Amino acid sequence: MRLQRSNSILVALFFGGIILPTAILAFLSFRSIQNELFLAEKNFEENLTSFQKEMAEAVKREQHSVLQETKTASQFLYEQPQNFLEFGNATSFKNVDGVSAIFLFNGPKLIYPSIPIHVSQDNVPFPEANASLIESEIFKQERLQNQPGKIYLARSIRLMQAPFETHDEKVQNLLGLLRIHYNNKNYSEALKIIDALEKHPNIQGYLHVRLKESLNLMRFEILVELKKHQAAQDYCLAVLSHFLESHHVEDIGATRFFFESAFNRILSFEDLDRDTREAFWNLRENLNRQLTHIEIFSQHQVFFNRFISDYTSPKEGVLYQQDDQQVFFRMSHPWLSGDQVVIGMIQKEKYRTRLLTKIAAVAREWKDIPYTMTDANDSVLMGNLPDSNATLANQRAMGDGLGWTLTVYQRDTQELRKETRHKMLLLYSLVGFSLLTVILGSFFVFRSLTQEQRLLFMKSNFLSSVSHELKTPLTSIKMFAEMMAKGRVQKIEKMQEYSGLIGKESTRLENLIGAILNYTRLENGTQSFHWERLDMTVCTEKVYSSLLEIANNRGVTMECNWENGNFVMGDYTALYSLVQNLIENAIKYTNPPGHIFVQVFSENDKVVFSVTDTGVGIALSEQKNIFNDFYRVGDEMTRSTKGSGLGLAIVKRVADTHKASISVQSRPGKGSTFTVRLKKAE
Repeated sequence: MRLQRSNSILVALFFGGIILPTAILAFLSFRSIQNELFLAEKNFEENLTSFQKEMAEAVKREQHSVLQETKTASQFLYEQPQNFLEFGNATSFKNVDGVSAIFLFNGPKLIYPSIPIHVSQDNVPFPEANASLIESEIFKQERLQNQPGKIYLARSIRLMQAPFETHDEKVQNLLGLLRIHYNNKNYSEALKIIDALEKHPNIQGYLHVRLKESLNLMRFEILVELKKHQAAQDYCLAVLSHFLESHHVEDIGATRFFFESAFNRILSFEDLDRDTREAFWNLRENLNRQLTHIEIFSQHQVFFNRFISDYTSPKEGVLYQQDDQQVFFRMSHPWLSGDQVVIGMIQKEKYRTRLLTKIAAVAREWKDIPYTMTDANDSVLMGNLPDSNATLANQRAMGDGLGWTLTVYQRDTQELRKETRHKMLLLYSLVGFSLLTVILGSFFVFRSLTQEQRLLFMKSNFLSSVSHELKTPLTSIKMFAEMMAKGRVQKIEKMQEYSGLIGKESTRLENLIGAILNYTRLENGTQSFHWERLDMTVCTEKVYSSLLEIANNRGVTMECNWENGNFVMGDYTALYSLVQNLIENAIKYTNPPGHIFVQVFSENDKVVFSVTDTGVGIALSEQKNIFNDFYRVGDEMTRSTKGSGLGLAIVKRVADTHKASISVQSRPGKGSTFTVRLKKAE
């Protein structure tokens, strides 16, 4: 169906199907944008509620994760060492990030830590030991390392005067001799002094209140220095066995220091076999962990006794309480089964970091919400304090046992209006751009339909013109052939004349058909090009010679000017067709007495071919279309000069194939110049 520009159906479809719906949508969009401020305020209120809910759920989920991990870790506590023989076993223990200690109870009975040691709770200090004047002076010289021989002699004399000295003075002098023997590596004498001192477990020195652990460590170090590694291991295990059997410890810190130092030295032994190394590694880890738990338990023993017997547990089975700035939580039924109770001590920094990390991930999704997260001391944990003019919207407690508060604020009205104006401007721009795009798109669609219609019209004219061009020579050929066949031509001269006319019209018909076939092959991409190095001057000269007679018969003068040796890479047949079409067009559209000038010359790295005529010329408005398919200047039906409208289209395609440029300079009534620039062959 052919659509005409004035077709009422096309116009109705165009405006009713595109323009009118677009205008309605644009109007509705503009109306919707006017309510943007109201919608922004409403959305902000809804966002505040959603923000608080998501933040609270994030804290709750992470606290639940901590409790769940603690529950899982408590199952491993049953596998921890229960006696000395089990301390070397490789038992697993699951740590919980944010929880520094976990205690397992079965009813009121403590299951973990499993070392049955009573930590002394009495605060009665050891009696202070003060150095005598003589001891102070000797120790001063000892530190200055002045005359060590005299120092040893002085202490030996004091040792002989032992019956005349007090108990503290005897101990102080023995410790001084012990230091001398140890520093001089006189280990046998040092061991004798240690044996003498260890017979009195409650002795003390003025440099260290309790000497028991220090003497143990010195004996161990002497065994190591004497390379008695097995004896050192046995001694360490003996001290550990005695420690576990004593059920009583006065100084956990000193005890931990001894075992940590001893185990580290044993693990550094190069001759230690793999199984023994692994056993001591487990000894160190298990004992250190249990001592840490015992130390915490001793510090909060009164609180633990009260907390474990507190039966006011919430329905969730988790209760949070604080003791001396330290937060604990108790887990029981329904988290745990039976009479099991787990008490966990929260490690504040890690616990807070863990929760804040989860909260920050949620807060990043709500960048427009002004808020602060504060602790019990009103210190800001997250968010930024707004200015003094900010309006408080709501406050909400976060989590259990945290003391955290989430405070949200109303957004500044002016700031909200400013952002809304920016958003409205953006929406107006988008709607306007969409409207403009639809209008321009519709215009180009309409123009495309018009061009399609014009192309159909040009093809129709092309078929009409070609039909006429084909019919005219065929009519002449048929007429002269019939006259000769029926014997109407008797004279030899007439027969020769008619034969020449038949040949001329046949050549004309052949050229027209050849042009159509060349165009078809170029259009469909079936033209096979044979690339070779050829002289453009030679090609042009052959075309020029073949058309010279036609120009002369038309009364048009042709001149040429070319240089030899202008080589290019190209297809000879295609370039021959290009030259032929341009010269034939110049002859066709130049009225006698006209003039045509053909030249080939070199210009930098280009070979230039040009045809200049004094013909009818081409208007500037028509020059952009002359290389289009089927296009001819003027009215196709009234033009006196016949043609197919394919000559310049073929020229353009040949030039593009050879990556050459083609240009035209023309003025109506002043003639035209067509110039083709091809790249020189290397």
